[in-house]
Amino acid sequence: MDGVINVVKPKDWTSFDVIAKLRRIYHQKKIGHGGTLDPMAEGVLPVFLGRAARLIEYAPIHTKTYEASFRMGLATDTEDMTGQVVEEGPLPEDLSVFERAAEKFRGPIMQVPSSYSALKIKGERAYKLAREGKKVDIPARPVTIYKLEITDIAPPFLSITVTCSAGTYIRALGRDLGREAGCLLTMSSLTRTEMGPFTLQDAWMLEDIEKDPEGAVIKDLHPILSDLPALELSEKEGTDFLQGKRLRCREGDREAAAVFQGSRFLGIASVSRGIIHPKKVFS
Repeated sequence: MDGVINVVKPKDWTSFDVIAKLRRIYHQKKIGHGGTLDPMAEGVLPVFLGRAARLIEYAPIHTKTYEASFRMGLATDTEDMTGQVVEEGPLPEDLSVFERAAEKFRGPIMQVPSSYSALKIKGERAYKLAREGKKVDIPARPVTIYKLEITDIAPPFLSITVTCSAGTYIRALGRDLGREAGCLLTMSSLTRTEMGPFTLQDAWMLEDIEKDPEGAVIKDLHPILSDLPALELSEKEGTDFLQGKRLRCREGDREAAAVFQGSRFLGIASVSRGIIHPKKVFS
């Protein structure tokens, strides 16, 4: 089966656990996901089945929205509540310091990811090195915070909503927000509510997917490939494209375009000097 499933990753499951479960449900090995979630996190996890797994790099899933809560006055080695407490501190009397601090993190920023992230340092996962007690030196990198809203402050907890670019670590954002406000913050919960066109409201629970595997699969790939320009081909052109033939067109140059024949998705192509070059064909 080919298509995309908008899955709710349960708390305390790894993203790989979800993939393993879906492999058993759909009896196929070609399954990939877009955007890993930590075990303590829950929420939207787009999963690509069959030939659609080849489209992950083209899916518009680079902008993400999260709801997160943080425990005030604590710091842990993992920057979330699964770790060991390494520091404690007072809670601020003036809670408006958090809103003033948040102003510093809206827009393009440089962020140092958590030492317990899955980033690779000289071939090793950062979290593996950190657990072995080795020094983890991760350079700051650019990310964009499109929206940062403090939604609730009920000491000792603070809640935020964040819309951000891919590569943003919410644990690290909370850590830095706390430093700016003068109050230690450690993430206590995290839910991904949106990822590109995928929303939590439209996501499927695993138990519901088991009951209706066919119904959970999105087969119309138009919205999934909405970031790419679309090329519409005639029936004859579509047949030629699926055979790997190059076609003439009047479109300008495109590094990648989604090719359709009506509602049928045919593949990915590039366009250069008026010629359509098939890149990934879905015959």
